[in-house]
Amino acid sequence: MKQLPEKIALDKAVHGQRHYQGSTVIEKMSRLLDVLAGSDGKVDFSIQFGRAARLLGKAEISINADLPLICSVTGKEFLFHVEINSTVGFIDDLAYEEFIGENMEASWVENGFVKPLEIIEDELILAVPDAPFAEDFTSEVEQEVVVKTDKKPNPFDVLKSLK
Repeated sequence: MKQLPEKIALDKAVHGQRHYQGSTVIEKMSRLLDVLAGSDGKVDFSIQFGRAARLLGKAEISINADLPLICSVTGKEFLFHVEINSTVGFIDDLAYEEFIGENMEASWVENGFVKPLEIIEDELILAVPDAPFAEDFTSEVEQEVVVKTDKKPNPFDVLKSLK
């Protein structure tokens, strides 16, 4: 297992079936920061390069992270747990896109190099929901509804007095 370099020669990584594992901080991922509530936290990752038929190569990617998001319902910050296991197929020409398998995502290769941090960042960006919400927000909303409904007078109380 090797430390994560800034860029990797794809042909060497694929033919050597190299494996990179470790962790990095969220603040290094500038594109991801645009959709997060903060830059604190770390991302654990594993990237295993390998051969793929009719492609430049592939990588099995595992990611584990807690991303700081803002709940779209309550407006409060919460940690969104992400566990990703995916396969990326590398291409340098759109003609090869048809060879990407059903359970595989395409990743672009420039000049024979890939940037592993960008691959990890792409996977995390795809994992962030459009309208994030904290799983425990429902109990807060239910409590607010109960409090609000308890304070309103019953409109049928007037009818009871007419009997």
